[in-house]
Amino acid sequence: MSYTKKDLEPLVRGDDWTIKLAITSGGSAVDITGYRYTMTLKSNIDATDPGDAQSTTGVLGNTADSQAGIVYLNFTNAQTSVLEAQTYNYDIQQIDGTGAVQTLFIGRVKVDKDVTLTIA
Repeated sequence: MSYTKKDLEPLVRGDDWTIKLAITSGGSAVDITGYRYTMTLKSNIDATDPGDAQSTTGVLGNTADSQAGIVYLNFTNAQTSVLEAQTYNYDIQQIDGTGAVQTLFIGRVKVDKDVTLTIA
């Protein structure tokens, strides 16, 4: 399986981000129970991991979402508030139940500067 090149819609620095993936094969959902996912953002693609920001799921339990191939990658506002407003390279990798690693997506995402810096 090869990766998909996909640029993401812009995200806002300082916000909580949730990236939802639906894992399918041949149009059917893949049971991803026992899988793990990582999304990494880097301003310099050659920088060492974890780069500028990284989100990793734990091993997915046997739930309705995992059986339907749904996974959520979350970044907290604490993780995103330290990012510079610029365009980042990203990838999303899948580690299946056997430990095999596969890159699913590679692309770019623009992080816009937030306007509100403190929450009342």
